[in-house]
Amino acid sequence: MKDLFNDVMDINGVKGIVLLSGEGKVVYDTDANNKTNAGKPYANWNKLLVSLGDAREAEFLFEKGRLYLRKTHDGFMIVRMQLIASIAMVKLNCDILLPQLKSTGNSKGLKGFFKR
Repeated sequence: MKDLFNDVMDINGVKGIVLLSGEGKVVYDTDANNKTNAGKPYANWNKLLVSLGDAREAEFLFEKGRLYLRKTHDGFMIVRMQLIASIAMVKLNCDILLPQLKSTGNSKGLKGFFKR
């Protein structure tokens, strides 16, 4: 699955991608094997997702970085990035990536990636 995210991860300033189920549970995290993030608890993403309502995408700007949230077929994708990252390139690559996520997972959604 990591190969699907290579184009987004190769954008200068992109730090990671997290896929969430519709309920806000982490389905995939590009930093899952990163020892610096090991053991760090995730916030309750569900509260944030509920506050988005029917929004298709959202961008959050912080002092030292940004989050780009994008609705997927059956959940959400969050792209963590530095301020220098080109949001236009991130959005374009997400537009290309989302149909691949839907078709690769077939009708099972994101969970289809993890079944053998």
